[in-house]
Order: sequence, then C-alpha cells, then structure tokens
Amino acid sequence: MKKIFFMALSAALFSTVISATASARDGAYLAIRAGSVNENMNSDDDSVYDDNRLDFDYVWFVSGAVGYRWNYWRAELEYTYRNDFDDNIPSGIHPDVFSHMVLKSKSVMANAYFDFMPNYVISPYISGGIGWTYLEMEEKSHTFGLVQPAQSFDETNFTWSLGAGLTIRINKCINIDGGYRYIDMGEIEHANINAHEVYGGIRYTF
Repeated sequence: MKKIFFMALSAALFSTVISATASARDGAYLAIRAGSVNENMNSDDDSVYDDNRLDFDYVWFVSGAVGYRWNYWRAELEYTYRNDFDDNIPSGIHPDVFSHMVLKSKSVMANAYFDFMPNYVISPYISGGIGWTYLEMEEKSHTFGLVQPAQSFDETNFTWSLGAGLTIRINKCINIDGGYRYIDMGEIEHANINAHEVYGGIRYTF
C-alpha cells in the first residue's frame, strides 16, 4: 500500500514539475540564437572542386528573429550570420598538394514551428523554413609551393530547412530553445551546399 502511495505521489510531483500553472502568452516575440554549424559540399563531376563530398570543420553562427506565437504555432522572419570557413583542404595525394578554401554564407529565412505542448514547462517542437542564402566561395590551389590564381564564385540561392528541438519555459514570456536543423543552401559552381546546425537561444514574447 505504501509503495502504491509513493508511486502516486511521485507521479503527481512529476506532473507538477513539467506542467505550467498558466497558459503561455500569445503574441509577437523576439528571439536570439547561437550555435555551431557544419557545412558540406556535394560536388558534381564538372564542379570546380573534384571531390564528391567535402565535410568542412564546424564554425559558429548567430541569428536574430522577429515572430508571432499563436497557440501551438509560431511564425518568424530570421537572419543568420555564419562565421567564415577559412582553412586548407588536403588533396589526399601529397601533403604539399592542397587547396585553401574560404566559404561564406548568410541567410534570411521565413520559419514555422509547431509546439506539441506549448503550455508545459518542457515542450518538443518541429520546424521548417524557406528563404534565401548568399554564398561566396574562394579557392586557391597549392601544388608543391606553386600557388594558382584564386577562383571566386558567389550565388544567392533558394534555401529550405527542417528541424526539431525542445523548449524550456521559464515563465509566460521567456522561453529557452535548443534544437537541430538541416539546411539546403542550393548550388554554387555546380556544387550543392548544405549544413547541419545545432543551436540554443532565448525567446521573449511581449
């Protein structure tokens, strides 16, 4: 009997912890996010770069968004700035044969979110977005000390994203968000650029 009582008490305490005492606020919000992004290049045969796939090192990014929350849904406009990838890419042939590559990207996205439990302290969500990304790439080949003239390319591409995450609700107005999203940034010089972003951020609803 005592075991049943303590189990019931534990369940009640747990439900109290994860549920909120008042409904989350609807309305306009501002959000700031930051995290780590891993960009990849998937090249075609006629790409400027010969490898089929390049997996760049992680760089940081920051973003700001203005949006509106209503019940289970959120919609927003977000600007994202990503730090430049600037490093050597080995050829795999010889240590003195490599390319120095710089990749820059900035995005403007219209995002939509669905919160599964908006009035609870912890709520999972899914997200999707469409927008535009400005890509700029510069490559300089090094072959046994000989440096070829740099090749530069830039594109502004249609971009889409899919993601998921968790929200921790602090009070009616303040939420902490953390999540992951996959972003397809389109092509630059016959090579597709996509990215994996992991982020955290704070959101304030007015």
